[in-house]
Amino acid sequence: MRKISIITERRADYSRFLPIIKEIEKHNDLDYSLIVTGNHLMENHGLTIDEIKKDNIKIDYTFKMFIDDEDSGAGMSKALGIAINKLPDILNDQKPDLILSGFDIAANLAITIVGAHMNIPVFHIQGGEVTGTIDESIRHAMSKFAHYHFAANEDACQRLIKLGEIPEHVFDVGCPSIDALLNVKDDSTVLERYNLTTPFFLVLQHPVTTEFGESENQIIETLKAINEFENYDSLFILPNNDAGHEKIIDKVKASERKYVDALGIADYVNLLKRSSGLIGNSSSGIHETPTFNIPTINIGSRQSGRLRSNNVFDANYNKDEIIKAINSAINWQGSIADKVYGKGNSSSQIVKYIKELDISSNIIQKQITY
Repeated sequence: MRKISIITERRADYSRFLPIIKEIEKHNDLDYSLIVTGNHLMENHGLTIDEIKKDNIKIDYTFKMFIDDEDSGAGMSKALGIAINKLPDILNDQKPDLILSGFDIAANLAITIVGAHMNIPVFHIQGGEVTGTIDESIRHAMSKFAHYHFAANEDACQRLIKLGEIPEHVFDVGCPSIDALLNVKDDSTVLERYNLTTPFFLVLQHPVTTEFGESENQIIETLKAINEFENYDSLFILPNNDAGHEKIIDKVKASERKYVDALGIADYVNLLKRSSGLIGNSSSGIHETPTFNIPTINIGSRQSGRLRSNNVFDANYNKDEIIKAINSAINWQGSIADKVYGKGNSSSQIVKYIKELDISSNIIQKQITY
């Protein structure tokens, strides 16, 4: 029996972990222990722990990271510190054989650092990708603490190897969020439940931590652009709680646009595949929209440099540029997107490697390969 420790902070990591957890549950020689923290426990960010419970996923531990929802880099740093402080005791209680961490999110960074210090093998998902902002620094830092790497494409694999990771410990498995998308049942009632008419855009614009002082101006330009498309409805999904989020939330709520605090995976997928495009700067616009051949209007620097499909249309934080990108996306509709992040069999590959790879003390001590 191999026991796997997993932590989730927000929808962005949970949606990718969910199909892997479901795959783990199929194997009698595997077990997992889930730690829930961060946005999942915050009412003003949708209290998304309820979505985890609805999915019948067992939750073993919870703790609060964000004590006062301080909207700053200092607040993010304090939350990271709380997670690093809490996790050693949890891991000592769990006694996992390995840690499955992911992506570029603070709680996952914390468990990666703590696991490495406690000589617990760490398997990291989606290292090697390029985005810029603090997310890139977090992701590459996690790669240097991790022992095995489940990358989303060959481009990311090669970058991990260039970072000095052992080539035999790097695996191209695709993006597990695609597995989650394809597992969602179709729901034709979703538009009525969110009072949406077609055509419509989904909008998800997070703050950029290295530009958090510009968040207000950035969302204003997006709102101005969307207002030019009078025949299109829209639904804003409020951002995560990275530094700069309060100004974005205030401006969206002050507009006459429809919004939700958060969306569960099922509703998000059913809305996404019925939309005319995803506007904003979410990684979902890079990883997930190609699955349904939905165009993405990607705004600003948050996903800068990330490998992308032909369905992505970039714009700076400028009303006219955003309008141009939206028009290009509308004209692109009906085309087929390149599937550069896999086709939906990532979870089974990851679980296969979890069962087979060496987790003895032989792999704990790392050394750069050059």
